[in-house]
Amino acid sequence: MASSILYVDDDRNLCHIVAKALREEGYRVRTAFDGDDAIAQIQEEVPGLLLLDVLLPRRDGFEVLAEIRGFTGPAADLPCVLVTGCTPTPTYAQRASALGARDLLTKPVPLDEIFAVVARHLGEVKPVQQEDGAGPAPSRRRAATAGRSISGTLDRIPFPAILHNLHGLRATGVLQLKAHKKRKWIEFRDGYPVSVHSNLVRETLGHLLVRTGRITRATLEESRRQMKTEDRRQGEILVAMEVLSEEDVGAALREQADEKLFEIFSWTEGRFKFERGAKLQKGNAVGLGRSPANLILRGVRTCFPIERVDRYIALQGGRLVARGESPFYRFQEINVEPSEEALLRGLDGTQTLSAFAEEEESLRRTIYGLLASGLLELGETRGARTAARPLAPEAPTPAGAPPVAAPSTSGEDSHLAELGELAAQLRAHSHFEVLGVAPTAPEPELRAAYERLSARTHPDRFSGAGRAVRNLASEVFDLLREAYETLRDPRRRQEYLLYQHRAQKEAEQRGQAELALEAETHFRKGEGALRVRDYESALVHFGRALELYPDEGDHHAHYGWALYLCHPGDASIVTEALEHVRKGLKLASHREKPYLFMGRLYKAIGRADVAEKMFTRAVQIHPECVEALRELRLINMRREKSKGLIGRLLRR
Repeated sequence: MASSILYVDDDRNLCHIVAKALREEGYRVRTAFDGDDAIAQIQEEVPGLLLLDVLLPRRDGFEVLAEIRGFTGPAADLPCVLVTGCTPTPTYAQRASALGARDLLTKPVPLDEIFAVVARHLGEVKPVQQEDGAGPAPSRRRAATAGRSISGTLDRIPFPAILHNLHGLRATGVLQLKAHKKRKWIEFRDGYPVSVHSNLVRETLGHLLVRTGRITRATLEESRRQMKTEDRRQGEILVAMEVLSEEDVGAALREQADEKLFEIFSWTEGRFKFERGAKLQKGNAVGLGRSPANLILRGVRTCFPIERVDRYIALQGGRLVARGESPFYRFQEINVEPSEEALLRGLDGTQTLSAFAEEEESLRRTIYGLLASGLLELGETRGARTAARPLAPEAPTPAGAPPVAAPSTSGEDSHLAELGELAAQLRAHSHFEVLGVAPTAPEPELRAAYERLSARTHPDRFSGAGRAVRNLASEVFDLLREAYETLRDPRRRQEYLLYQHRAQKEAEQRGQAELALEAETHFRKGEGALRVRDYESALVHFGRALELYPDEGDHHAHYGWALYLCHPGDASIVTEALEHVRKGLKLASHREKPYLFMGRLYKAIGRADVAEKMFTRAVQIHPECVEALRELRLINMRREKSKGLIGRLLRR
């Protein structure tokens, strides 16, 4: 069928989530979890598109695709997009191209990119409209793209797996969770949880403060009374009552957010629905300084039922445990104990999960948390054939490195050294450089170059050498043959040129990323200078950050504020500062600092009414913004003093 998809991945949780998302887009989706099942399903019914993971049990993705290409009929030309969790080498990508793969994606693949790839190959279809079964969150605002959702049950996909996969899919929207009368809502931005809301009374700020002894029941009731008559948050009221400081309220809000979030890890049943593009207007901000991996690990360690951990270990006990291959997950920030770090270093893919079944509960929880966050992976069962892994990334070779040279025959060690150098050169160069031809070279020129080089590197020349030399010689010869076979076919040559173009574009994007990193360094230095009131240095650093990366709203906002601090009495400078902060607000309307700086600038020019609105908006975005809370408190104190003066005048 034209709009049907077969999605093949051994991660059943990811399969369920992505398949559900694609169905919401209107596609018909089937799933398979190993290579043999994928082939069987294709023989039964040929889909319109195959999304195929490379590292599969029983038969890897390359083997599956190779067998499909040998079929007769429509299956032989089935469009296929390969997906890998490892960093693909050029040889890896070329192998995918040789098998006619339309794309080679590296995990984790953002959900929007999956949609774009599918639409490119199958076209867009009319989404299926489904009822909203979880119910709307209080004060939730839908974005223009909201309405399409991903749903499931927590007994099938546990909460740690949901967090992990939404992180990998770079999902933006609201996750709704329901268990009996409990309701929770978590807003995600680019895969990171940013705020959480709950309908549980015991998780309100007032109850938390009473429960932890920070305030009394009488104080709670008084703050509630004032909330009914004043348009202010409970934290602001408690600060105005001088019961708590801004810092106390900030700490309590962080604790409240954690309590709301981590309590979900204890749920053993319930339903979830992720609504893409939706937003929460009211909710506790979740600290952005913690990676999803750290959140998962803490939740599993403290709240996740140990029975689910042990059941998982029992079910998957025969599979081998290894460190994760994906750089995206492997380099997440995560806090582990020194003993656990030593354990991670010792994992080499030979230990089964069942080896940890008798360990202490804390270690079992840690192993499960690391598996759930992708830092560890489960491979084949012991004794089974493991899926093929890509070649490790090669060390770069200088651009002007010479093409291949004939290996010497003056001894096996010499052969091994020279073949190793030769293999490195071949891996590091493009097919055109390997054969020493131009991108437009005709087939006879390609064949002559291939035959000349093959005669000097053919494995037959090393048939009397040791196994290491013969294996290396075979690899060199295969690299030459792969280059020739790719370039002699006009279609494959064009695909390879497109691959090179994409690689060059990615290199340029990496250059942009380096500029962004340098800009961030200057920005952090500017913040440090601002803290010690070295306004001139702060202005220089913020200006450099703005020059390197002008599309970042915080750069504009901080530059405008530092500009004003350097020249507070100059009206023209104030106008320029306002323009910078205003642009920063447009680019980063979800950040609190542009509103804070805008409020301070309006306060400086005597627009207290507008300033108060800016400070209020800053607190709404980030309830822990102590500077904005302090400004609001000062405004409120001045207002109260003014009321008292007017009252005394009226009584005369």
